[in-house]
Amino acid sequence: MSPKVRLLAIVGLVAAFALGGGLLLLSKQSSSSAATPKIHPLYPHKRHHARAGVRPVRKATHQVQKPRRKHVLPGPAVVDGMPRALALALRNHQVVVVSLYTPRSSLDQLALAEAHAGAAAAGAGFVGLNVVNERDSHAFTKFLVTAPNADDRLLDDPAVLVFQQPKTLFVRLNGFADRDSVAQAAQNALLSAVAAAAARG
Repeated sequence: MSPKVRLLAIVGLVAAFALGGGLLLLSKQSSSSAATPKIHPLYPHKRHHARAGVRPVRKATHQVQKPRRKHVLPGPAVVDGMPRALALALRNHQVVVVSLYTPRSSLDQLALAEAHAGAAAAGAGFVGLNVVNERDSHAFTKFLVTAPNADDRLLDDPAVLVFQQPKTLFVRLNGFADRDSVAQAAQNALLSAVAAAAARG
């Protein structure tokens, strides 16, 4: 074999190997790209509602307002020379029943309830006076100083005092008095006040 033919054969072989290797490389790349699935990167996103125009419902938060305490200035202890509560009651009623009581006494509490019921039955005003309360008891003691009977000036409890307008003590019931007794005393005071008004007119 001549050297020229041998050289051509070698070149042909090299070309064949190069072509075969290139084809093999291309087939591997195409098979690997076909086998590998395409992965889409996940991006964080906000969740949207499927229906347009629908907004998420927010829970209503109600703010509870605390009730404000009303600051009430205490009124004067004495009005028109009388304890304030009695003076105000006599402005609206011709007859007012006053019940003297001690808060810690069960008998006094019962007497207070009976006096209140008796005053309501007679259509009279009512005032409960706590003899332990220094402010009220002091004002009431000063008012009763003018009572003609010395026993009427005492703040013994339980007791019921019935007053007529303008500020006259009509009768005092010492000790426990039931509602019927209180109602009768208040009615008598009312009839007396009406009779006195008729005599003046």
